Amino acid sequence: MDKRYQVFVSSTFDDLREERAAVISALLQIDCFPAGMELFPAADDDSWTLIKSVIDDSDYYLIILGGRYGTLAAASARSYTHLEYEYALSVGKPTIALLHSSPGSLPADKTERDDAGRKRFDDFRADLRKKNCRLWSDRGELTAAVFTGIQHLKRTRPAVGWARVAETDERLKDELLRVRRELDEVKAGLEEARSHNEPAGTEDLAFGPEKMGIAVQSSYGEILAFDATWEEIVRAVLPLTFGAGIEDHVIVGALVSVAREKAEQAQKPFPREFWEEPTVPRSLLSKVINQMVALGLIEATPHPLSPAVTLYRATPYGAREGCRLVAVRRGVGA
Repeated sequence: MDKRYQVFVSSTFDDLREERAAVISALLQIDCFPAGMELFPAADDDSWTLIKSVIDDSDYYLIILGGRYGTLAAASARSYTHLEYEYALSVGKPTIALLHSSPGSLPADKTERDDAGRKRFDDFRADLRKKNCRLWSDRGELTAAVFTGIQHLKRTRPAVGWARVAETDERLKDELLRVRRELDEVKAGLEEARSHNEPAGTEDLAFGPEKMGIAVQSSYGEILAFDATWEEIVRAVLPLTFGAGIEDHVIVGALVSVAREKAEQAQKPFPREFWEEPTVPRSLLSKVINQMVALGLIEATPHPLSPAVTLYRATPYGAREGCRLVAVRRGVGA
């Protein structure tokens, strides 16, 4: 009977997005079903019960470790990834750990930031090395480690696996489809909820009343320099990105409008010719776009008719934040 195997893929998420995609692709190539539960954050007893049930239903457990230990679970000194690994061992799941060969060479934003986090990471990595593990330094080596590691587990630790639906009882087929639909619905619901919330990791990013310098140059070379808060910049740009999206020249126009308002507030009138075709430096435009993407307010998408052109449109969270910024406050006239 032709079998396929379900492999639970565990890892931190933001720092290993590309690596995780490579592992999932490799598993599909060797007729395995990847089961990734990072979309079901272990924030309460019910979600942790669901995670354990998916591990229970999986044939093998695979963990990817880069340079981060991960977020600590509530009321625990362990990360969610660490808890998943310990649970897999406790129920006797065959495991394989794919460890970055040189985590110290990774960029700072992909490693632990403080001594306590680094110690937890080092201790966890040392534990993983005591078991079945393989090292990798790039996505090519990572993919190869998946191929060889899972094939080794199939030979040495044969599991129950999944038979082709055509070879199983119709009731089993219906149950499998029902469970898959439920998991897809839960996943879609969580993704929808996440898209409306402020992204994690933005706490250290400049926003609100923090200022940045802006320069606007006229077509004849005269420059207007001023400071504006990020809230003023976002308030000018973000509402324009609602709907299908805008090109970067529209963002330039929004920055120019902020400059004109600042000039009027400072009672520094500029001749009308100054405002006819002003521009802003490309570096400034890129900085504003990058900051708003990092804050989770906008996202870049290809133009549907001209793929070489990039459009910037509000995320669900950005649309909500943009409406809040331009909403009329109590006691203020419309």
